[in-house]
Parts: sequence; structure tokens; C-alpha cells
Amino acid sequence: MKIIGNAAWACIVACSLLSGCRDAKQDIKTEASTQSESKGTSDEVTLTRQAQAEQKIEVAPVESGVAVVAQQAKGRIALPDNATWRVGVLADGRVEKVYFNLGDFVMKGQVLARMHSHDMHEARAAYANAVAERTRLQAGEALAQKNYDRSQRLYALKAESVSQTETAKQELVNAQTAAREADNNVHREEAHLEETLGVRADAPSNRSEDADLIPLKAPASGRILQKSVTPGATISTTTDAFVIGDLSRLWMLASVDAATLSKLHRGQPATVTVPDVPDATYSGKITNLGQEFDPTTRLIQVRIEVAHPDSRLRPEMLANAEFTTGAGTATLLVPQEAIQQVNGQDVVFVRVAPDRFRVQTVQTGENIQKKVRILQGLKAGEQVITQGSFIAKSQLLKSSIGD
Repeated sequence: MKIIGNAAWACIVACSLLSGCRDAKQDIKTEASTQSESKGTSDEVTLTRQAQAEQKIEVAPVESGVAVVAQQAKGRIALPDNATWRVGVLADGRVEKVYFNLGDFVMKGQVLARMHSHDMHEARAAYANAVAERTRLQAGEALAQKNYDRSQRLYALKAESVSQTETAKQELVNAQTAAREADNNVHREEAHLEETLGVRADAPSNRSEDADLIPLKAPASGRILQKSVTPGATISTTTDAFVIGDLSRLWMLASVDAATLSKLHRGQPATVTVPDVPDATYSGKITNLGQEFDPTTRLIQVRIEVAHPDSRLRPEMLANAEFTTGAGTATLLVPQEAIQQVNGQDVVFVRVAPDRFRVQTVQTGENIQKKVRILQGLKAGEQVITQGSFIAKSQLLKSSIGD
């Protein structure tokens, strides 16, 4: 009986083990089936409406737009020829004071520097002599007028002859001519002081020490682009003391080939960007198509006039120009923030239900006014996540790691 009982227990234990193995295999099959179903839906992301509201996720439809052919060209920023002024002097001298430096903004008429010159002392002496000579000749004119009036009265009384009266008249005419010439000479010397040398002719007796220094004035408003004078330096009429430029409008000189040139015209709009200045995008228009091709590069410079309200650009900066040519073709557009990178591919998240979004691989083209051209993968009107697409990407990656 004891032997039979042990055998029975052995049978019972074996059956139990076999049953356990069958249950374990069944559990493994069930888990594998669950994982397979999970992987089958890994191309979707679930975001509840509450989560969408909390994360400020926005959805927008795929837009139909027009893709135009854009021609691009490299070049540089330049200062317009008619927006540059060179400040020189009309007399040799020594610079005594300098009030502005490179890059400073100056207004038209402001004194940039003052210089000492012997021409100033000579001009003042000539003006003083001209005033004294005019005073003398005006006194002579007054005397000649008095003599002529007296001669006429005597002639009326038969106390003087006709020849004597004519002589007095001629003397008056000569005196008047000499006085007028002296007055003209005073005005010439005054103009030389005030218009040429830039100082007042009738300087008061208690004038300041700057009264006899020649001022160098700004001929127009702008920024000082060049400065070649310092206090104590000598300067001549052949020297440019300052160069002033108006940076409110600039040129972009773009180099284009013959094929591109044939598609451009004067007045055509252009977009100018500067790589060295972040977010520097400026609107311009073509004002000149160039005159001659470079014999080495076979390129020609197209001039683009650029409005420059923020004063961030400087002449000789490298720049890029983009011209729109052709009527364009129909295309699909989505905002730039809708595009995400997953496993090295561009994707968007397309809404398939109020709380579910499908991961859709897309083929993208160029950017058009802060939107991305979609070449393949979407249809017009489909709803895609725009703002907050990175949150959907994070959710997708999190679920992939969980798998």
C-alpha cells in the first residue's frame, strides 16, 4: 500500500507540472499577442482633449498654395553713390579740435572739427580793409553829391557856368561808381569768410577763441564712415577729413549669370538676407541690371535698392538675394513648426480622431514665407498638429521606449 501510494503521488505531481507548463505557454502567447497589437498601433499618438488644452496644442489644415521658382544670387552690401559725402577743406591748416569719431551719427550742419589757418587771418584783414575803403569812398560820394547840388544852385543863379556844373556831375558819377565797387568788394570778402571759410564776418569784439578757427561742417545727416584727422594734424585741400554716409538706404550688388539676367527686370522685387546678421531679411527692388559681364567669372552685377530702417547693415557685408520668377505651380503648404524628425525622416501628426493622431512621413521641399512645401505624403484639408508638434513627438518616442 505504501508503494502504491508513492506512485500515485508521483503521478499527481507530474500532472501538475505539465498543467503549469501549459498555463505558462498560454500566458507567453497572450503577452506576445498583446505586444503585437500594441506595435500595430505604434504609428499613432493619443492625446486627450484635456492634454491638448493644457499643452496648448494647435491643429491647422494643410493649405493649398503656389510654389514659385526662386533665383538666388550672392553679392555684397554697398553704399549708394548719391548717399556719400566727403568733407574736405578749402585752405591748408592745422586741426585744433575734433568733436566726432568713427560710427557717430551727425546731423546736417553740425561742426565736426575746427582748424587754424593763415588764410583766416588774411581773409579777416582783407575784409577789414574792404570795409574801411568802402567807408572812405562812401564819404567821397557824399561830398561829390553835396558839390553837385551846390553847383546846380549856383548855375540857377547864373553864378556858375555849364561846364563847372557838368564837371561836378561827372565827379559825382565817378564817386558813386567807386563806392559801388567798394561795396561789392566788401560783399566778396564777406562771402569768402562766411561761405567758404565758415566764420562770421562781423565777429563781435568779445568773440570766443573758436571765432578764428575754420569749422568743418557736416554737409548732410549720416554716420561717419571714415575719419582721417586728429588734433594737431595738418590738413590740406587734397585731404578728405571725414566721409559721411546715409545708411537709411543701401544697395545690394548681386552677381548673376546670363540665364538669370534674362528673367529679371527693373522694378522687380527681391529679398535680401545677410548671413552675418541673425534674422536679417530686407525687402528691395531691382534698380539696375548692370552694364558689363566680368570676363573671368562671366557674371554681371545687378543692383538692388534696399530699405534699411534698423541700421544693422554695413557696407561690404556679404549678402544673398532671392528673386521670384515665373507664375508658379500649385502645391501644399504646412507651417514650419508642424515638421518633426523621427528616425531621420520628416513627419507630421495627422488628426484621425479628436484624440488620436497618425504619424505621417512626408517629403518636403523649400520654405515659402515661413511655411514648408509638401511634395508627398499629405492631402489638402487634412488636419495636422502645428504648435506643440514636439509634444506629440515626445509622446511617440516615450511609447516606443515602453514597447
